[in-house]
Amino acid sequence: MKRLILTLSVSLFFLLNHPVLAQSTQRGLAIVPQSGASGSWGAYHALIIGINDYAKWPRLKTAVKDATVIKETLVGRYGFKPDSVILRTDRQASRLQIIQDLRYLAQSMGAHDNLFVYYAGHGQLDDFTGDGYWVPAEGALKNPGTWVANSYIKAVLSSEKLQTKNVVVIADSCYSGSMLRGGPSLMSLNDRRYKEKLVQKASLRSRQVISSGGVEPVADGGAEGHSLFAFYLIDALRKNDREVIDLENLFHTRVWTKVTEIGDQRPNVGRLKTPMDQDGQFVLYNTAWAAEHARKHVALEAQRQQQNRARQQATVAQAELELQRQRFEMEKQKLALEKEQLAQQKTIELEKLKLEQQKQEIEYAKLQAQMEEMERKRKTAEKTATASSLQAALSPQTTNSRRVAREAYRLAILPPNIYTAEANLEAWLKNVESSALEGIVSTLDRDERVALQYSYETSDSIPVELTQPRIFEKHNSPNLWKRKNMFSKLEPDLKTVRDIGLQVGANLVVLVDIDVGISIKESCTVFLYDTENAKVYKKKARGNHYTAGGVIGDLVKGVLRDYFRNR
Repeated sequence: MKRLILTLSVSLFFLLNHPVLAQSTQRGLAIVPQSGASGSWGAYHALIIGINDYAKWPRLKTAVKDATVIKETLVGRYGFKPDSVILRTDRQASRLQIIQDLRYLAQSMGAHDNLFVYYAGHGQLDDFTGDGYWVPAEGALKNPGTWVANSYIKAVLSSEKLQTKNVVVIADSCYSGSMLRGGPSLMSLNDRRYKEKLVQKASLRSRQVISSGGVEPVADGGAEGHSLFAFYLIDALRKNDREVIDLENLFHTRVWTKVTEIGDQRPNVGRLKTPMDQDGQFVLYNTAWAAEHARKHVALEAQRQQQNRARQQATVAQAELELQRQRFEMEKQKLALEKEQLAQQKTIELEKLKLEQQKQEIEYAKLQAQMEEMERKRKTAEKTATASSLQAALSPQTTNSRRVAREAYRLAILPPNIYTAEANLEAWLKNVESSALEGIVSTLDRDERVALQYSYETSDSIPVELTQPRIFEKHNSPNLWKRKNMFSKLEPDLKTVRDIGLQVGANLVVLVDIDVGISIKESCTVFLYDTENAKVYKKKARGNHYTAGGVIGDLVKGVLRDYFRNR
């Protein structure tokens, strides 16, 4: 019987592996990578701006939706990674934020990357200089200094230090055409070598601009909650049925004619004429098209394999059925043998069960004894802890020593000197001041040698009673910061600092000097003045974001360490 089953198994093996009946699982399944795969075009980054809610300009209706849908389309259909796309809408799109985003992207991108910049909002033309502007959320009506100049955007994107391969700026705003220089260099989409030529073009640097109009106002309304220009641009991006396409062809074949015929505006495409532009092309790789193409290929391959499997299953069905019948007969014989063996072992198993029960009873008795011993030790530990607590309560040595230590060094916090060359940063500077105060207080809370005696301002961590007496009033405040001469920096007036420290009963006084900048590195200096010995200790740090409370707290910790080291 075993020999028969072996024979059937061998026959079944040959049937499954016969070259006529069995199909290789690799043939037709491997998808050969295409030359236009998304990775070969470089990494894609985007800055997308849409502003409806202006502080001083008329409110727009469609800009935020335009920007949001553009982002969703680039991520969903063209392989832009979500963490590589910056979206700024309404009050997020301030002048400072737009400039910071442009500089961050310009400085951080590699030589093979692509940058997509989209702006939807108010635009304005300066009658005096002729320059065009993007109007940020907080921009004033008649103050170009509060806007973002096209000339500045061009300067950043045309810089030789910008290593990015391809850059395109799409501006859907009034007077957006003022940024253009030169015209398009279109390639025919019907050219059979279009994709090959596009690979060559994409390897060259490009600095391109697409505008919703020339040097004239453009419409805010359009269709389906979008501007006219954005509606047809988004429609073209969504309905693009090519694997790869350059933006100039997409614009001229899908957008330009419709916007020109329907709206009273003339969208245009051109370049930033600069040595950094080598007449390359910004190429979009249609990942959605590629995914659908791959899905159809996989579906057809799966259908073919399913048909092959069906033929194989029909061929071997009879042999498999016979094999199963023989296996069933062997199982019957095996069960009969096991039944006989079970009867012989039943007596042995009963003896084993009795021994196991006895073993469990012994283990249970041991466990019970261990639990009783643990309970006894717990009660003994509780009695010892109670006696220790009582003894600590009767001895005031610890609390008295800590109280004396905290009263030995009393510290006063005086107003900081915060300087910035930037405009319209009052609210931000107030946050810097609050962060500095919290950083000092937090450090003092962790140092038992120093107690806060006085603060020029209250906070969540500083009670009102620590600000009395009120020395720093609005119209009668002592001048803490002075210059030795007209060319020197502001420094603490040590005589005034000492007088105030003695007045509030503090033997230590701390002050902070902060320089805040956007285009330059920040600096922060902490001064600690010893009123008893007329000594000054200071620590300084430079870099970005040194105005954070934690950094200032570290500087305070450093000057206190120097002070106690010299005691």
